[in-house]
Amino acid sequence: MILGIDLNQIFTFPFKDAESRRYFLIGCLVSLAAFIVPILPYFVLYGYAIRIAKQVMNNEEPHMVAWEDWEGMFKDGARLFGIRIIYSLPIFILVIPLFMSMFAMPILASTVSSSELDTIFPIFMLIVLGTMCVLVPISLPLTIIIPAAEMYMVDKDEFAAGIRIREWWVIFRANIGGFVAAYAIFYLSSLVLTFAIQIIVATLIFACLLFFLVPAMTPYIMLIKYAVVAQVYKTSKEKLAQAA
Repeated sequence: MILGIDLNQIFTFPFKDAESRRYFLIGCLVSLAAFIVPILPYFVLYGYAIRIAKQVMNNEEPHMVAWEDWEGMFKDGARLFGIRIIYSLPIFILVIPLFMSMFAMPILASTVSSSELDTIFPIFMLIVLGTMCVLVPISLPLTIIIPAAEMYMVDKDEFAAGIRIREWWVIFRANIGGFVAAYAIFYLSSLVLTFAIQIIVATLIFACLLFFLVPAMTPYIMLIKYAVVAQVYKTSKEKLAQAA
């Protein structure tokens, strides 16, 4: 247990029984479809994760449910994705000049003289380092804060609720440590799974499993993330209620 989060329950509920494993397999197939049709299958995965989050908010144990109402899941996932995009705009604004300069640098290197390149390269490095120095301090807090806006939107079942910062900020502030812990759980889980896949790649005997493991990683991490965040969000609301 970490800050009231039952990690054993969170990490194992997608495989709890045969029915859960069957539903998880469907999620893996949806994730696999994203290699063919970009982005859109992720909306469905986000929508399914919202169902799990609502279970936690309603004081239920997280459990896999049937993949029904695909249109509803798609719409819910699109709203969640939209909220994430809105709050990630500062990151995109910083990243675009960085990618433009990285794209332009090889072209300039092949067309200018060596003396001109000596002048351009320090400018390029200054852009890269300057962008990174600003990007990291902005992206980390946003990664921790955005889930509060997402869960508030899910709680109110209204897209506009996610951009009413004053309302959901009170909930975030009531349990900042919990949201930090949720990010840490998500980050470490992703790191461990990525490391495990790298080991499997290096092991030729099990490399054939990658066709299944790579698509499985996305829905699994997504389910864990939103189950944890929903628990933290629920705890925040309980703290506010007790304080009131």
